[in-house]
Amino acid sequence: MTPGTARRAVLRGSLLSGAVLVASACSAGAEEPEETPTPTGTPSTPERVDGAPTLPSGLQESQRTAYRYGEHPRQVSDLWLPEGERRDGLVALVHGGAWQVGTDRSNVDNIVADLVGRGFPVLNLDYRGVDDGGGWTGTFTDVATALDQAAEAADAQGVNAGRTLLLGHSAGGHLAMWAAARRRLPSGAPGADPRVVPVFAGSMSGVLRPTTLAAQDPNVVNVFGGTPEEVDDRYAVGDPSRLVPLGMPVFVLHGTADETVPYSQAQEFTDLAVAAGDQVDLQLMEGASHEDPLFPGERVWGRALDWIEASLG
Repeated sequence: MTPGTARRAVLRGSLLSGAVLVASACSAGAEEPEETPTPTGTPSTPERVDGAPTLPSGLQESQRTAYRYGEHPRQVSDLWLPEGERRDGLVALVHGGAWQVGTDRSNVDNIVADLVGRGFPVLNLDYRGVDDGGGWTGTFTDVATALDQAAEAADAQGVNAGRTLLLGHSAGGHLAMWAAARRRLPSGAPGADPRVVPVFAGSMSGVLRPTTLAAQDPNVVNVFGGTPEEVDDRYAVGDPSRLVPLGMPVFVLHGTADETVPYSQAQEFTDLAVAAGDQVDLQLMEGASHEDPLFPGERVWGRALDWIEASLG
């Protein structure tokens, strides 16, 4: 078993799907799949907290400031700053894990390390999972509050939150794209009236059209607290495909060998977003699995990194 295969074996059981979607050019049609080797409230003032679940490889504790936005252990996010010169902007990451309690922000530590090493300030968001204070509406409002809190955190650290790129994987892809659409939510809806609006949004292996996926994935039903037939009002304000256009460049990345989240989710979202007027960069990668985007130095993550570099410079 190769090191890459071993890493995937460890991750396969813990992920639902965190998708990064990028809306590309102005064509509703997807690019030809490319082969890849198999291998609401107003937030409180940010509070510095001690301790972290893990330390991303190559980073120092001095580069991290943790900001708590609630009493629950998962209501905290880490702002990681590069040593030396910084890029102008902020990458906000949302981890996946089927919206469940078993996966936290350390799931994307490899991505954090890669981005910070390249000079990007990174805000790694965490949130409560289903049956642990999350679900509808806790998971959604946690992500919204954590992202809004970036305004104070970034200001205190001299980071430009006005150039925020929001990216998520799997269930985090869903939450990232939903958070990017918050300004389209009606007043009173969970997450409405955002204080921080990203200028770029992306999803990797993401659940981008939960309304249609609910029939085959009980995790979707769990996070919304019912099926579309039972609680369609929730899907109307929690499904990013029903909130298009997002009004910003979007990146959507999905592997055709994803056995956790079907890549049709990427295509369906892209078709709807482009029809609504969004610019979507859809990247369907032949043979790529659900967790392949989580491994820096390999081709799938490289495609997402190219988009980040081109967007934030």
